[in-house]
Amino acid sequence: MDLSLYKLTPVEQWITDKYLENCIFTPLDLDIDRIARMFGGEIVYMPTKSHARWEDDGTRDFLINLDSRLDEPDARGAFFHELCHPLRHIGNQAMLPKAFKDLQETQASLFQQYASIPFFMVQELELPSYEREIPYYWAHVFNVPVTLASRRYHQIKARIFREQSDLEFMSHQRSLYRKADPANWCDEAKEMFRLAIQRKKDKGVVFE
Repeated sequence: MDLSLYKLTPVEQWITDKYLENCIFTPLDLDIDRIARMFGGEIVYMPTKSHARWEDDGTRDFLINLDSRLDEPDARGAFFHELCHPLRHIGNQAMLPKAFKDLQETQASLFQQYASIPFFMVQELELPSYEREIPYYWAHVFNVPVTLASRRYHQIKARIFREQSDLEFMSHQRSLYRKADPANWCDEAKEMFRLAIQRKKDKGVVFE
């Protein structure tokens, strides 16, 4: 897996910039209470479903309730999912149409992957020899559920594959253009083309 081919999305770049601005450089720096305070919020723990509440008054102050019954990796995964809502969304989600709510949940799932396993940190890791071990390794390093690490792994791998495919397609197209350019033809092809043109001229074909 060639990580050099990976391209950040705008949201991913925004998260990266925020982390670097606040001296969050390594997986050990990804303390969820610190990150919540960094963005103007706080965390509480209660035995209810994890959720976020925030003010739409421009302050973006927020409170994230994490289900106290979750183990640490699951709680961290829930935090990074819920963090997206006050930072990137507006309005009461419970009052939104289902399609719009589903869109926000999809966005939160991607945000969760970007924020919990930042790519700039992944680049600094020595990956396991076998790719199948990577999600388990990331889950351990970033202290998140294996399912979350697996989604992030497949997301990164798919984006790299698309980039490789795009580069191969562009290379193929350039090779076609080079072959179509008479300046790149071999001597035999040039001679055949010259004879074909001559025959058409002999037949009285007019070239404009």
